[in-house]
Amino acid sequence: MEKDVMKHLNTAFIFLISTLILNELAIAQNMSSAAASGRAAQYFLGNQDQVLMAVNVWGFVNVPGQYMVPLETDLVSLLSYAGGPREDARIKRIRVVRTTAEGDSSLVIGVDVKSFVETGDLEQNPVLLPGDTVVVSGTTFHLVNKIFELGFRIAMIVQAVYLAQWYAGRD
Repeated sequence: MEKDVMKHLNTAFIFLISTLILNELAIAQNMSSAAASGRAAQYFLGNQDQVLMAVNVWGFVNVPGQYMVPLETDLVSLLSYAGGPREDARIKRIRVVRTTAEGDSSLVIGVDVKSFVETGDLEQNPVLLPGDTVVVSGTTFHLVNKIFELGFRIAMIVQAVYLAQWYAGRD
């Protein structure tokens, strides 16, 4: 009788251990499939139980970088989080680079924020998705200014070399 009890206890113990192992394998499989799809890792829980997502801002904003923003954040709100566009930002041609759900390609969405500000056209203020990258380019004036700045520096160097040669030739 004691042998039968021990046999049943061993069987129950083996059943319990195998159930725990299978449960752990199922959890690991669910985690790896979620990680493979990349969807769960794109959302985070904020301080006040608010769901957040990571988005990037590059270019001509006052504080570029990666931001953790609430779901349903639109482009203008993100630009505000980033301190707003700089004076030399081209807000008529902002690009939102969005990775497709499969993760194998990207979609570039052109946005005219100036039109949104002037008309209130919500088509020009898209809602962002996790992983979006917002690129704010500089104006043509900024480019021309940089070219003149480079020309000025080259002229200063040429003048310094010329003056050095002139003073060396006087002796």
